[in-house]
Amino acid sequence: MKTLYILSASLLLLASPAFAKDIQYNLRVDGMTCPFCAATSEKTLGKIEGVKQVSANLDTGIITVCATDTAKLPDAKLTKMLKKRGFTYVNKTKQEACTLDANVKPADAGQEKPGFWASLFHKHN
Repeated sequence: MKTLYILSASLLLLASPAFAKDIQYNLRVDGMTCPFCAATSEKTLGKIEGVKQVSANLDTGIITVCATDTAKLPDAKLTKMLKKRGFTYVNKTKQEACTLDANVKPADAGQEKPGFWASLFHKHN
């Protein structure tokens, strides 16, 4: 009987992330000037536990992050992560539902990608 309780509790703990609610964060970032910048920021933020999808918009300087409500995205962490990549984190807003489409194209879709040497020597303003 004790084994049954332990097994039941374990299954509930494993299943709890499946019931997590999706939240959207819109991050205002300065310094994203090229498709390489957008891809770098998307990749960096995508590594955070609980983040499901990331899309950067070069024109607006907004990075949209869809994550579970258990994802940890404090301002200090975002500032540090993005500063390492050469960007300035400004602020974030939160929405209760994620509006990103699963079929959303990456931020650099349709734009010419910089060549190898150009991406190595790219300077952020």
